[in-house]
Amino acid sequence: MRTIKNILVPVDIMEDNAFFVEYAKLMAEQFNAKITLLYARPLLDRFYDVYLTDEIIEQIKEDSKQRALQELEKIAKEQLDGIDVFIKLRRGQPQDLILEMTESTEFDMVVMGKHCRRGVERVLFGSVANRVIKQSSAPVLIIHPDECKIG
Repeated sequence: MRTIKNILVPVDIMEDNAFFVEYAKLMAEQFNAKITLLYARPLLDRFYDVYLTDEIIEQIKEDSKQRALQELEKIAKEQLDGIDVFIKLRRGQPQDLILEMTESTEFDMVVMGKHCRRGVERVLFGSVANRVIKQSSAPVLIIHPDECKIG
């Protein structure tokens, strides 16, 4: 059986994370593991056809980075008190970054949330969780928010 010493917890600072971060905390407490919070910062390629100066783009990147760090530190402080937490900011598509990180032996498990996207929204945005489940080298625990549960 694998030991669980480092849990990867991908979060989206624009969404509610509390419903699955609490499970990551329980797992970390149970196994005396550390948690690495990962936020995949969006690429700025959507601005390719808009004229922005290099200075404006750099300011947007820096502002985005600082806001993300503040939000991750807030999650660590408010939801993961007493747990050894590391913060990683990476730029790219969430599913690609999560899978890349699980290929290393650094992470023993992934705990992540699945959002309630349906219909057109699901088609347009896809499912990060589904791709991670299918391709991850590490075990993945997916938590559904209560409002998604049927029954």
